[in-house]
Amino acid sequence: MCTSCNAAFTIFSVEIVTKEPVSTNTELYKEMARRLFQNKVISNLHVGNNKAYTINDRQIFGFDLHLANANNPLTVTLANIEKALSGVLDDFEDYDELKIELN
Repeated sequence: MCTSCNAAFTIFSVEIVTKEPVSTNTELYKEMARRLFQNKVISNLHVGNNKAYTINDRQIFGFDLHLANANNPLTVTLANIEKALSGVLDDFEDYDELKIELN
């Protein structure tokens, strides 16, 4: 956990299976942010530590989400993040298998 802007950030690691190597995707980040804000899970968001790698012949796109809610910090939970991001990959044709873990 880190602190900034009077909010405590919790870091979540995200992994997505992709057809091709991906190291960043602004449209995906925007859609994730929209869903997290819309569901009132967060008030602050930072994305970092982007990486592309292969595990067992599968392309993985990974990054960290630094999330905070200055108004209600208790909403920043893995369960709430997973619920808000459910189906987020549906509009991203070459993306599959979203995995989120508390870092």
